Amino acid sequence: MSDILKKRDALASALQSFVDLCDEAEAVIGNAEVQGSGERDFSVLLDTLLPLPVDKDSIQGTNMRQLQMLAEGCTKCRLCEGRGRVVFGEGSVPARLMVIGEGPGFEEDASGKPFVGKAGKYLDSWLGAIHLDRNNAVYIANIVKCRPPENRDPEVDEVAACLPYLKRQIQLVKPQIILLVGSVAARSLLGVPDGVGKLRGRFLRYEGTPVVVTYHPAAVLRNMELKRPVWDDLKKVAAYLDIQLPRRS
Repeated sequence: MSDILKKRDALASALQSFVDLCDEAEAVIGNAEVQGSGERDFSVLLDTLLPLPVDKDSIQGTNMRQLQMLAEGCTKCRLCEGRGRVVFGEGSVPARLMVIGEGPGFEEDASGKPFVGKAGKYLDSWLGAIHLDRNNAVYIANIVKCRPPENRDPEVDEVAACLPYLKRQIQLVKPQIILLVGSVAARSLLGVPDGVGKLRGRFLRYEGTPVVVTYHPAAVLRNMELKRPVWDDLKKVAAYLDIQLPRRS
């Protein structure tokens, strides 16, 4: 550990010297006094170029890249045995909105990306309806990172093994609001027995962060009568984020 810390300190010092030199060069070229940039925080760059070693049993303290590496090598539950790819999550960090589903399906397992099948495309339309998209200000993840066989609900022990990864993701993403889609996501993160029907329609909290619960996109595709309550829930998200929406019937 001491060697990597010395290398990180040396690299940070070299980067700071380079920035100071650039300031001096700008002053000479412009024949004018240039106010120095001062001390810079290179921690993000250092974490990319010279990441600290991670204790495989310690998730707290990891950055997003380290957390993803831990998740991709995880063998803490039986789901690892049949997975194609770990579906870690993706999006903006920090994010205005974090969307959390239950787990990857066939398309997600094949691509390594969350919500890319029919339900994912439908979710994209939801985000578009409130002027958001998965490439801007949104982060998408699931309760479990590996696909359950035949897309079944994850078992209690599987959720327990995977949930620490998600909780650390939430800490790193720092969402302004969380949208939980589906009963599995709601029960797992909030630790309650109720389904979507009892939880939706109001603001809940996860460690101080506002939470809105709604139906899973796949459930709505099977029953379009759920479309109206989902729109009501999305309007709550938009209102909290101060996103102005046109009036709709």
